[in-house]
Amino acid sequence: METTCAAVKLTPTATGDIPVRCTKRPDHVTAGDPVHEARVGVFPVRWTNAE
Repeated sequence: METTCAAVKLTPTATGDIPVRCTKRPDHVTAGDPVHEARVGVFPVRWTNAE
């Protein structure tokens, strides 16, 4: 069983695009929270499935 959401997004960095994975719980979208969230170092990365 997964402990975090499986959503992944490519995000740009100074050295090229890297994949980041959402750190929220697996059911956050079905619970009404459509915003995925991750971090690249200290920088937050947020997205929805529509992006």
